[in-house]
Amino acid sequence: MSMPDDFVIFPAEGKISNGPEGALVSPDCPFLVARLPQPLNKSFEQVRRWIMQLFQLNDGTHELTLQHILYVRNNPMAPPSTVLIDIIGDDSWRAFLNVAWRHVGVFRLFVKWSAKKTTSVSKAVASNGTPVADEDPAVTDESDDDGSWPTCKHDKPCTIETSWDRQDPGRRFYRCPLFADSKQDCGFTQWLDRKFPEKAIEHMNYLTDKVDSLEQQVDNLKCELEELRHRRQKRSIAEAVVSHGDKCPCGKIPCDVACCNQDVKPRPSQIRRLANAN
Repeated sequence: MSMPDDFVIFPAEGKISNGPEGALVSPDCPFLVARLPQPLNKSFEQVRRWIMQLFQLNDGTHELTLQHILYVRNNPMAPPSTVLIDIIGDDSWRAFLNVAWRHVGVFRLFVKWSAKKTTSVSKAVASNGTPVADEDPAVTDESDDDGSWPTCKHDKPCTIETSWDRQDPGRRFYRCPLFADSKQDCGFTQWLDRKFPEKAIEHMNYLTDKVDSLEQQVDNLKCELEELRHRRQKRSIAEAVVSHGDKCPCGKIPCDVACCNQDVKPRPSQIRRLANAN
């Protein structure tokens, strides 16, 4: 299969959302078809800038978000569910190319952009390293962003982490790459995602609790299964000892299961019974 060059690009600002029922696209969401030569050789940043030029956007004044819809089929008999996936770097861009090329056959990109606003995020960090508030004006203004990857106070490119506290579950943020070392961590954090709606946060916390509960049930079942296996092994050993008298032919009391599973010759009394029967 040859790699297609055509991109179906949807200007999806206000036209697409990722809700409990999956990715929802408004029927009036516009689209255009554009051609990008040799997409396999293009990095995420090159594609991002190409789309910025396509829509005549400026890095200094606009923020651009690239997304695609992933179809996931957990049950062959059920219709696939849809998930809206962000494309935020070269890894996710390559993953998108692979899915689009092998399973869809056409590149469908959902593009959202918005004017950069003067917003601030907190430098305060919770015990798990997550930014804890959006009201603190101490962090650098996002309006000063020139579109490049954020750097921390060490002037090192930030990593992207995900918050899993109950106030901002699943919300991504930039963080000092040295955060694992408390002595070197400069404490820099900056939200990447906007704050999710309260209903979405409530739903995500419910699903997280549900997953934790199911994982605990699985652990309990594993313990019960191990206990049943142990009891079965003890019963097998006891039955083997009884069938061979006080001790097993191997001479062990009790013998191990492997020994009892071996073929053993019938005892003399058994041979006599067989002869009389014949």
